[in-house]
Amino acid sequence: MQTLNEFIIRAPTLDDAPAVAALIAMRDRADFDEERPIAFTGEQLRDWWARAPERLDTDMWLVLAGEQVVGWAGAGQEGEIANIADESGVHPDFRGRGIGGRLVELAESWARERSLPRLHMHAVTDEGRRLFESRGFEFVRYFWRMEILLDEEPAQTEPPDGFTIRPYEPGADDEPLYAMHQEAFAEHWEFTPHPLEDWLRWRTTRSDYAPQLWQLAFEGEELAGAALGFGQDGLGWILDLAVAPKWRKRGLGLALLKRSFRELYRGGFTQIGLEVDSENETGATRLYERAGMRVTRRYATFEKRISG
Repeated sequence: MQTLNEFIIRAPTLDDAPAVAALIAMRDRADFDEERPIAFTGEQLRDWWARAPERLDTDMWLVLAGEQVVGWAGAGQEGEIANIADESGVHPDFRGRGIGGRLVELAESWARERSLPRLHMHAVTDEGRRLFESRGFEFVRYFWRMEILLDEEPAQTEPPDGFTIRPYEPGADDEPLYAMHQEAFAEHWEFTPHPLEDWLRWRTTRSDYAPQLWQLAFEGEELAGAALGFGQDGLGWILDLAVAPKWRKRGLGLALLKRSFRELYRGGFTQIGLEVDSENETGATRLYERAGMRVTRRYATFEKRISG
C-alpha cells in the first residue's frame, strides 16, 4: 500500500481532463445508485477548463499514483466564501490513505491565502463527513440533485391564465432576463450577484448551450419567469428555474418546468436533472416532486471558519 508521500500532487493541464472525468465517473459509480449518472465527459470538462485556463495553476489540484489520477479538487470564490467543487473526490480504491485529508489542507490554505473567512466543502459519504468533522467543519445543509427519466414526449403544458411562454431571444431578452433572475434568487442562501456580462457569459459559452431550450414566461410585456435548459449527449440540465416574487404561487413555476421538459425531450434529452437547496424557502423541492422528479444525490455541505 502506498503512503501519502508516494503520491504526486500537481496542478492539472487541459490534457488531464479525460483522466479527471474518468475519476469523477468512477466516484459516481461507487457513491450513487443511479441508472445513468449525469457526469462530465473528458471533452466537456476540457471545454469547461479552457474557458479560464489560468485557474488550472492556481485553483486545482491533482493527486497521482504513478500515471493514474486518484484524486482531484477544484476551488472557487463566491463572495467571502471559498467553495470546493462538489465533483472533487478520491478514487474509491485509494481511499483511507490520507489523500482526502491532504486535499482539505490544500483547500484551507487556498482560502487563507485569499483572506476568505469561510470554506465550504461537500460530502457524499459517511467517510467524507467524518473527515470534515475531524478537521473542524460544521454541517450546514443538504443540496439535492433531482432527476426525471422521460419515456415519451410530455404533453404541451399551457401557462396559467394571463401568462404566455415563448423561447428566449438572444440579445433582446438579455437585460430583462438577468434582472428577473437576480430578483428571483436574491433571497436564496448565500446568493452572490454577478454583473450582467459575467452572468450571461457563464451560460452562453457552455458547450451544452442551446438558446432554443430557454423558455421565458411573460405577463403582458413583463418578464415573470424563466427556465434555462441545457443539453448534451442525451443528458438535459435545467440550470435556472426562476419566477419573480410577485408572480409566485400561481402555477407558473410548474408550467415552466414542464415546458422545459418538453423542449428538452424534443431536443433528444430524455434524462433531465437539476440541483436544489433542500431547505429552499420558495418550495422548489415540492414543485420538482410534483413534476415527477426524484432525489438521486444528496450533498452534505460543511463549513469551516478560516482564521488569519
